[in-house]
Amino acid sequence: MRTGTTALVVPFILVVAACTNPRDTTAVRDTAGAGTAGSVDKQAEERKIRGLEQRWREALAAKDSAAVGRFYADGGFYLPQGSNGYDGPESVRSRWAREFSGRKFDLEREPKKVGVADAGDMAYEVGTYEVSWDKPQKGQGAGNYVTVWKKENGEWKTAAYIWNRGEERP
Repeated sequence: MRTGTTALVVPFILVVAACTNPRDTTAVRDTAGAGTAGSVDKQAEERKIRGLEQRWREALAAKDSAAVGRFYADGGFYLPQGSNGYDGPESVRSRWAREFSGRKFDLEREPKKVGVADAGDMAYEVGTYEVSWDKPQKGQGAGNYVTVWKKENGEWKTAAYIWNRGEERP
C-alpha cells in the first residue's frame, strides 16, 4: 500500500517542482512554446485560476460530480489522504459521486496563495479547507490542500489535487 501511495506522490512532487522558478528559464519557455516571460500576465492567469476555484466550490455545493470531474486534466490526479489516489476525470468524478452520496457534504476551501510559472503553462494553489459530512457517520475536519494547475488546450485544468488533515477537531 505504501508503494502505491509513493507512486502517486512522487509525480505530484515533480509537477509542483516544475512550477518553481528553474535556473534556466529559457529552456522551459522554449519547450513550452509560451513565449517570453514578459508575454505572460501572471496576475491575469491568477485571476482565472481563482475564478475556477470559485466555480469548483459551486460545483461542490451543488454536489455535481460531473462538473468536478471536468476540472481535471486528462491523467490528472486526485490524492485524498488515506487513499491510493484517482487518475483521470472519470475516476475522479466517480470518487466525488461517492463523497456526495450522503445527505450532507459541505466543503469550504480558502486559497492562500496562487503561483503561476514564468511560462504561464503551470500553476499551483495552496490553501486551507473545512469539511463536514454525515456518511458513513457524522464528522468534520480541516486541513491544507495543494492544487497543481496546467494548461490543456489553452484552459486551466487540475493536474493534481492533494489534501491532508490538520489537527483533529471535536
